[in-house]
Amino acid sequence: MAVGGLLEAGLARVLFYPTLLYTLFRGRIPGRAHRDWYHRIDHTVLLGALPLRSLTRRLVQDENVRGVITMNEEYETRFLCNSSKVNNWSPEEAVKAISKIRSHIHIRPGQMEVLKEFHKEITAKAAKGETYHTSQT
Repeated sequence: MAVGGLLEAGLARVLFYPTLLYTLFRGRIPGRAHRDWYHRIDHTVLLGALPLRSLTRRLVQDENVRGVITMNEEYETRFLCNSSKVNNWSPEEAVKAISKIRSHIHIRPGQMEVLKEFHKEITAKAAKGETYHTSQT
């Protein structure tokens, strides 16, 4: 990894917890500054931040959430969580839809590449009649 990449990764780790606290704060204040932890896309899909342990029970019981797909770094998940085609969107269309619902989200080029690879993989499996299995909460 190049020096620039190491600095970027280190800076991301240093800034993670302060931005997490900021996000928690924004979720608790009323009015325009409030930011929801997640938004419902449709009856089967929620979009938002990786659920905290305290939110997991409610999501499982009340929202019937059974799995989480995340593009977080491993260190971001350490203390926070318990370890089919719906819209048939391309990765670009999915990012556009995400941006409309959660305008503060920024998909980095590396994340877009992961998303494209994931899309290619599940599309190939679907063409073969296979299903994609993921870890579940």
